[in-house]
Amino acid sequence: MWGWQWTLPGLVSLLLPLALNAGQEDPVVWLERMAQSLHSHSYEGTFIFQRGDRIDTVKVVHSAENGGYRERLRTLTGSAREVIRSVDRVSALKGARVEADGGPGQQTAPHRPPAIAGMMLRASERYDLKSPGFDRIAGFPCYVLHAAARDDYRYSHKYCLHRDTGLPLSSELIDADGQLLERLVFTELAFLDVVFEEALTPRGCEARHIEVRAAEVPGDTEASHGQWYFEGLPPGFSPVIATERVFGPDSPPSLHFVLSDGLATVSVYVDANKDKADMFEGATRSGATHAFARPLAGNQLTVVGEVPRKTIERIASAARFRPGDSGETAPAR
Repeated sequence: MWGWQWTLPGLVSLLLPLALNAGQEDPVVWLERMAQSLHSHSYEGTFIFQRGDRIDTVKVVHSAENGGYRERLRTLTGSAREVIRSVDRVSALKGARVEADGGPGQQTAPHRPPAIAGMMLRASERYDLKSPGFDRIAGFPCYVLHAAARDDYRYSHKYCLHRDTGLPLSSELIDADGQLLERLVFTELAFLDVVFEEALTPRGCEARHIEVRAAEVPGDTEASHGQWYFEGLPPGFSPVIATERVFGPDSPPSLHFVLSDGLATVSVYVDANKDKADMFEGATRSGATHAFARPLAGNQLTVVGEVPRKTIERIASAARFRPGDSGETAPAR
């Protein structure tokens, strides 16, 4: 037997504050809190990631540093995989993400919109936002947020956001037919005041190191960013940041553009160092994530994001290159 008894008046008094708070909260404010949580709080925990019939368990250590973050992701099921990531302040604020990195990073990072999500969503109105109230995940109370897509250029999202920090304790992606594409749920979580360096040090020699940083000074990198632009993007999407992506100490940097509609983010990678014989064109899919690659102006262009295929292909077609020595635009096909 339980050591206590609930009476109906007691239950009503317990649940009533939650119902009132749910009605008073602005979903856009909670989205902004979620975006800020990525680079404002340090934590460690374990979460389960479901994609189709596959379920992975992942251990994460996340350290918020100077507005950016570092984190270590390690799979606990299936083949052993480990990713060490570093994202600078500007990239973190604008929602830069590393997609298709060949390790757990692609499918084991909770999705968050850029920090400008509220402004973009108010301007575009591409989602219907609502909340049925509060729930409880991993022992923590959390605010349930539904973002229903208004067209087929984006998926619908469901989150349960930690009441005190806005950190997503669970997230789901749902397609236009109402089918669940991906789900991520924390089973254990502890917020940290200090993250020791040892916790961010890889244990395996095959660990993948990924660095994302925005260009800090004018020069060749900034000039190359300016040579690329987009024309005819899907409704609601616009570029929010251009960064460099480095996949190892000896790897040359590649350009990385982030486009967003305020909630969904799409990465566009430009690799100018790829041999022409190795360039390719084609589409792939893994769960909710679609990718499309094609050569453009002597570069390998790759577009990746948790959006429908038509969105990825339209963004790839919208990419343009403006040579630095002339005003001509490279053909988009």
